[in-house]
Amino acid sequence: MAQQLIQNVVDIMDNAHSQQQQLTESMSSLSEAKQQVKFSAEQSKKCLKEHFKWLEEKALENLRSRLNELLSEVDVVTATALTPLMDCEEMLNSSISAAARIMEEGKKILGNNPNDHIEDLVKFKDNPDTRQLHSVPEIPCLADVPYLSVDNFHPDLEKKLHKLFENEGRVLERAPAQISEIEERPGSLLITWAEVDDEVEAGEFCLQYCYGRVQSNEDKNITFHTAYTGPNTFCTIRHLKTNTPYSFRVCSRPEGEEKWSIWSVPRTAHTTIPHYQWNNTTEGYSTSNEDKTATRLSEGTTRVLYSSDNSYRCGFPITFRVLDAGEKTPFDGIGLSANDEDTETLQRSNSIFVATSGSVFVDGQEMKTKLPMLTRGSAATIETEDLGNGKVRVSIEVEGKAVTFDWKVDQKADVGRLMGLGMGPASTSVCLYFGMKFSHEDWKVGVE
Repeated sequence: MAQQLIQNVVDIMDNAHSQQQQLTESMSSLSEAKQQVKFSAEQSKKCLKEHFKWLEEKALENLRSRLNELLSEVDVVTATALTPLMDCEEMLNSSISAAARIMEEGKKILGNNPNDHIEDLVKFKDNPDTRQLHSVPEIPCLADVPYLSVDNFHPDLEKKLHKLFENEGRVLERAPAQISEIEERPGSLLITWAEVDDEVEAGEFCLQYCYGRVQSNEDKNITFHTAYTGPNTFCTIRHLKTNTPYSFRVCSRPEGEEKWSIWSVPRTAHTTIPHYQWNNTTEGYSTSNEDKTATRLSEGTTRVLYSSDNSYRCGFPITFRVLDAGEKTPFDGIGLSANDEDTETLQRSNSIFVATSGSVFVDGQEMKTKLPMLTRGSAATIETEDLGNGKVRVSIEVEGKAVTFDWKVDQKADVGRLMGLGMGPASTSVCLYFGMKFSHEDWKVGVE
């Protein structure tokens, strides 16, 4: 009885310890969330202050510029109007001075016995100043002279400015698009995002990634690379190193607009699943690009080149890219197999085979549907869905044409292999080899 009670205490303590760890982790996540809110709030305030300070400076700059432009225009009109008036004034002053001199001279002549000084009378008559007495410049009427004023002040300008500034800026709780899910793929990650702003309908998205763990878009020391731009809400980032952190962010914009939205909160993830690799020890083939590319050599017997192990797991896509092509034979092509025991052909049971001619063989039997021929630049993508009990739905696409069928795989689940990939036995029951067979040299196929 005592022993059972003691065990109960131990079990309760274990549960309490486990809960304490979970709560501690939750507290850490909560602290990170609070920090994100506070940090983003400070950044937003800083951005608002900087923008409105810039806006204020630009507004004053433009107002001063317009004021100086109008003042200069007043000066130009004033100078243009005053020039003829000042010329006229100068003529008037000259004539007034001449009249004053004539009056003074005439007074002297008349006061000094003019009958005895005939010569002075003649000279006075021929004086140039005397001839000017009949020349009076024309003075413009006031209606013809500029009377400067100012106009065109918009009475509703204040209302317009208020409305304009009232709509300047917007506080967003989150970016309009956010990364919603990241799934591991062999040597890659499938990134999915979604719109979270009901007021804006996005027509285009931009996904970027960078190496390492990024917590803020404000970090200027980080260089992001654009991985995708378009209308889709998902993208597979390939050629990633395993167990290496990568950060992702996404933004959006409505269709037809040039300006992108703000970036989403960066999400960090990594893949633990190695990329697809060809067996690098098979005679007649050489591998490169971290064993992701295989080339048929001139020497060596004709045989099937398989993957390094049964690394293709059901539910993921696999793409064969024909990087170079050589001479074709009927039994050449690419495919999937439940095992790598038969090195002679892929056109057999427990295999799917796509011949270079476009023929599709399932368990050695040719299907009626034919795909485009495999040649240089071709890409054949195989996608599978585990239906349970060893049954797999297969879709093969080549150059836009596809064929779909159900395939019964005679294979037992390799639990050890599944656990090595970080999966439990329940996550999938089918792991396959991928392979290729070419009889002539120069065939070069990459897998991703």
